Amino acid sequence: MDEGYTIFVVSDHGLLVGENVPPILGEYGGLNVSVMEKLGYTTLKTDADGHKLDEVDWEKTTAVQIRSNYIYINVKGRDKHGIVDPADKYELEEQVISDLYNYRDPDTGKRVVGLAVRNKDAVVFGTNGDEAGDIFFTVNEGFNRLHGDGLSTAEGYFNTSVTPTFVAAGPGIKANYTTERVIRQVDVAPTIATLLGTHVPEQCEGAPIYQILTED
Repeated sequence: MDEGYTIFVVSDHGLLVGENVPPILGEYGGLNVSVMEKLGYTTLKTDADGHKLDEVDWEKTTAVQIRSNYIYINVKGRDKHGIVDPADKYELEEQVISDLYNYRDPDTGKRVVGLAVRNKDAVVFGTNGDEAGDIFFTVNEGFNRLHGDGLSTAEGYFNTSVTPTFVAAGPGIKANYTTERVIRQVDVAPTIATLLGTHVPEQCEGAPIYQILTED
């Protein structure tokens, strides 16, 4: 900074201490079978003695939960082992969403899912697309684990949260100033572009953080 640089310190997310480990729903490292099995959508294969195997029975599975916040419908003609008729997909999504909202933690009786929407509606959160799941969901505060399974406003034990870090200082930035604006990751690039006096990236979805800029 002594050389006149403007410096940004940012993080893509924070980290919270969760209450449920392993998570009830929202596993980010693989399939989370438990809830979807209880709701009747995911079925595991069994051995000759009837013991469950760590393998999905795709011939009996209509939907799975994987990748933190996504549920995929096992669609015929799209997925390798699909069994759900594409004409029935919309109705099945509606049923899955309803069941997710109605599901309660067996230990506390509290609702686990905070939000559940179809892929097309998840555009509001920037979490839709061809590679995203058919249903996007978040878990309620208190059921979060680490990051990514709940909304960015979620808080955990010991005052932990997933709120990202954002600090800026140097020429063009107000000194000793804290803004009340909610700053998103997509706001960083247009803010830097504004400071540099260059064009904002064509595909940028954010906006310059005018509140922290000087009038120079």
